[in-house]
Amino acid sequence: MGELYLPVLSHFQNENVWTASIGRLHFKVTPGESGLTAEIWEGPWSYDLSAVEGQEVFPLEEGGIEALRTWLVARAEEVNARPGRSFEENLSRRGTQS
Repeated sequence: MGELYLPVLSHFQNENVWTASIGRLHFKVTPGESGLTAEIWEGPWSYDLSAVEGQEVFPLEEGGIEALRTWLVARAEEVNARPGRSFEENLSRRGTQS
């Protein structure tokens, strides 16, 4: 799976959002007053066309980024261990974001 790249702390302190993927796990990290909010979903669709499967908030600090990395890698291992879906199955899940 390789090492997960996340931006440096200042990226988030400057209110920048980060989206990326690890295999079939896609994620979005949004900084805010409560910290770094991470949302995850199984691909292949974008955030706007997908159902969020999990969310977690981490402190907006170096330790928070490392905790975020650990959480994302664990979720990626779970999602990527699932059986693959056909194109038709993925298409049927498209647009389920609430």
